[in-house]
Amino acid sequence: MANYCFVAPILPGGEDKMNKWIHDELGKSADHDRVMRQAGVSREQVWIQRTPMGDFAVASYESDDPAKTFQVLASSNDPWAAKFRDLLSKVHGIDFSKAMPLNELVADWHALEKVHA
Repeated sequence: MANYCFVAPILPGGEDKMNKWIHDELGKSADHDRVMRQAGVSREQVWIQRTPMGDFAVASYESDDPAKTFQVLASSNDPWAAKFRDLLSKVHGIDFSKAMPLNELVADWHALEKVHA
């Protein structure tokens, strides 16, 4: 299971739209659950990171196949998926229907287990 993370800028007025969406759709909508399952997502988390350069959404999707996840979310004909893509456009300025490369892994550190003598 991969924990795939990405960031997206929050456009002016976007935080209110995002909060309304979370309240109305996330966890209360069978449509949300259905599309996320079709996309292979088992967990979705979003944080807001406030920076001097503006606010960003930091999203995390747990998925066995992030490439499949984004392909499904970008191309699904499901009405809810289309509504989700529209939200991303209005909140983040991202056209999710266009192919975006997956993030490039540049560091992968793991703590070593302590060996007790």
